Amino acid sequence: MKIEIDLKAGFLQSLKREVLATLTPEERAVVEVSTGEMGNKPDAVKLGWLKMRTKESWTKQRYSRALSQVMQKLRAGVAAEARKPTRE
Repeated sequence: MKIEIDLKAGFLQSLKREVLATLTPEERAVVEVSTGEMGNKPDAVKLGWLKMRTKESWTKQRYSRALSQVMQKLRAGVAAEARKPTRE
């Protein structure tokens, strides 16, 4: 029995809406294509979906670089949210 766990989807569920709101439409598309059902698709399908969504051509290198930058931005946003005092 093979069990697949999508760690990125769990990561996104724990993010606050304010952190996700800081992403540009292109960055949101990169996150969408790298998580969930699209995360299991071949790269050619992901690149085609990104082209359809953003109306720009995508290469695997551009996608990889964009995903890395988005994940760094999300990590920084999560760290900033964690430093904020909580209201109670």
